Amino acid sequence: MEKHSDEDIVQELLRRLMDKDKANHDLRVVTKKLEEMNSRLLESEKLKSNFLSNIRNEINNPLTSVLTSCQVVMSDGGDMDAATIMSVVSAVYKEAFNLSFQLHNIFCGAELEAGETAMSISSVNVKSLIEGVISAFRHKAVDKGIHVSFDLCDRLKEKPFFSADPEKFERIAANLLSNAIEFSAEGSPVEVKAWLTDGYINVSVRDKGVGIAKADQSVIFERFKQLATGVTKTHAGHGLGLSIAKALAELMYGTISVESNAGQGSVFTVRLPESQSGAYPGTVSKEGNDFYFRDSDEPEKF
Repeated sequence: MEKHSDEDIVQELLRRLMDKDKANHDLRVVTKKLEEMNSRLLESEKLKSNFLSNIRNEINNPLTSVLTSCQVVMSDGGDMDAATIMSVVSAVYKEAFNLSFQLHNIFCGAELEAGETAMSISSVNVKSLIEGVISAFRHKAVDKGIHVSFDLCDRLKEKPFFSADPEKFERIAANLLSNAIEFSAEGSPVEVKAWLTDGYINVSVRDKGVGIAKADQSVIFERFKQLATGVTKTHAGHGLGLSIAKALAELMYGTISVESNAGQGSVFTVRLPESQSGAYPGTVSKEGNDFYFRDSDEPEKF
């Protein structure tokens, strides 16, 4: 049997103790990471659960309202006067619009999460696209007495075309305007501006609403996150709009930013680069979902 000196035995014991300490340290690190991962998973499940609860109400309520309104018209037959019919039709339109907007956001969010969002580049008429978005949300603005103004820079007035993905551009603008109207006080203005800088298009939406505290400004772009939930929730929505706007902007190699203070309104600005490839030169999108094909020598006029 090999004999070891006392010093050798001490050194071996120290080595084993150090190995044990290292193993315990590594175990603590792995345990902490697993706890953090588990915490994130639980938070994600909670957020998704809250999202499903919110969206169930936001789908069921409009559908119930639409069905009830239609039943009223059908039950009264031809006895209903024109003014009442117009009132019912207006109510049905508003509920159907809200439902369509929410569903489009859900479908867009699902495609983004699955990585199935493809780019489709064309020459976008920026003026028509933004005016179309403002027109679509006019009834919501009118209900709150909000005036939405639109300021277009001189270069875009002369030539309003910009190479980008029109559907995604429109979805970003729609979500920003929807948020501005939703979180604005009644009678307050909303300002939309569009301008060009160094091959980028910039679109800002300014409101005089509740504003966002500095500490919360990073949270608002996360999926399913809302600053007010449960009994404190006073605004419609499900926490997808801004996350979708951010994801779409980044998909087009752009950015989205916010300048705000609590109680002082907000300015959201999206900045998108002009696409240099992928667009068929004869394809023009006027408002984001209507496409026109022109001969190569035909001028860009609408």
